[in-house]
Amino acid sequence: MAVRKGYVFVYHGTGKGKTTLAVGQGVRAVGEDLSVVMIQFMDYNNTKETIPLKKLEPEFRVFRFEKNRPDIDDADPIVKKEIAAEIRNAFNFTKKIMDTGECDILIMDGILDAVTEGYITEEELEDALKKKPSYMDAIITGTNAYDRICQQADYVYQIVTEKVLQVD
Repeated sequence: MAVRKGYVFVYHGTGKGKTTLAVGQGVRAVGEDLSVVMIQFMDYNNTKETIPLKKLEPEFRVFRFEKNRPDIDDADPIVKKEIAAEIRNAFNFTKKIMDTGECDILIMDGILDAVTEGYITEEELEDALKKKPSYMDAIITGTNAYDRICQQADYVYQIVTEKVLQVD
């Protein structure tokens, strides 16, 4: 079997579908006998895509470190500190997955939003990507794209909403 070359994909933008696109790429990889790990960042209440993925374990594993928070008060310093610790745990786990080479595809869902919110720096994410195994694909999602991350990426996709159904 040929050695895989790992790529870095960035899916960003204000439109819906970034996570769904990443999950679809992961499901396709499972069909090719590849292993997938998805780590969710900044996604407190969205489990629509991840619930059915339990059926694909152990080939497709999903991890989330943040508590379910139906009402988030970002101004509350205690909540902010809790979220910061949860995201730090998720990021440390992400780096561990890269260090051990535990999967073929690593999806970091919403990690760009964690950068935007200041929980992770652009430099930290950039350094982590430099250390990923050469065969591992990294898929990064979030609203904002960052120049240094996009320069490292092999593929960058901007997801934009072109039309929204208007209901009266």
